[in-house]
Amino acid sequence: MDTGTIAAIDAGLKPDEAALVRRAVQLACEAVEIGNSPFAAVLVAADGEVLFEGSNVVAKSGDPFDHAEMHVMRAAIKQHGPARLAGATIYVNGEPCTMCAGTILRYALGRVVYAVREETLLPYLSQGTIKSYPSAPVFALAPDVTVVGGALESESLRPFEMFVARKRT
Repeated sequence: MDTGTIAAIDAGLKPDEAALVRRAVQLACEAVEIGNSPFAAVLVAADGEVLFEGSNVVAKSGDPFDHAEMHVMRAAIKQHGPARLAGATIYVNGEPCTMCAGTILRYALGRVVYAVREETLLPYLSQGTIKSYPSAPVFALAPDVTVVGGALESESLRPFEMFVARKRT
């Protein structure tokens, strides 16, 4: 995927979008505090309604597919039906993995805004048990999905720092 396809728009985030990225970061910190991985997401319908927010719950559920994006999309589908996800925006504190990226495409979300890019995550993830694969090739399959990477990245590292510190203790 052409790296120009994923826009980095810290300065271009609207105030409400910055707040949604920060909410995902807060949820990720809470996830780490209870023993989960440092990822969280907020799913917002095309009309602006927050459909669901949550975090990675793999440690709690025992389901290795319970990543933040998957957890949030499943819950939103149960509450609102799959059609409600069409055109929605998902705000995530870290770049989605390939599994989550594929699911985002499957349910026709219109926009993905994530804070910490995979290349920034790698030093944090390599110290834990998380493996990561870039999502850019998956998102390249759907040029109609807008992907914004690196939004508020520098201020969004806290959950990953907490995760590494927890693993060291």
